Amino acid sequence: MSESSINRKRSDFCNLEYLLVNLGRNQAAAERLIHLFLEGAPTLCARLETAAAQGDLPALKDALHDIRSSCVLFSGHRCLDQARKIEELVREQLLEASSGKAAPNWPSMSAPLILCIQCMATELADFLGDREG
Repeated sequence: MSESSINRKRSDFCNLEYLLVNLGRNQAAAERLIHLFLEGAPTLCARLETAAAQGDLPALKDALHDIRSSCVLFSGHRCLDQARKIEELVREQLLEASSGKAAPNWPSMSAPLILCIQCMATELADFLGDREG
């Protein structure tokens, strides 16, 4: 099965063809990056969840930035779009901190992004399983 047929089969959260093209079709490099994402995803999700629960805007901003950096490699547009929307609200909240405006419900806003990252990780793990299996 070719990379492009795998990508068509599982293109809900990632675009692995995009990754392969950017790496000059270096399959080993792509697999290393996927492994790094899979190792880091639980920590990224935990950081996001903790920062959201605590309403820690600087930590939330940092976690969202790291999530976007990780997802962009795989052209994970669903996760990127969700992270970007939350990041914009964080930025607004930081600018308006003294206005007395009610803060958004960060945990409920972050939960779909965490699920999206987990789905992306599953998709990437399935890709590796198909390659290694």
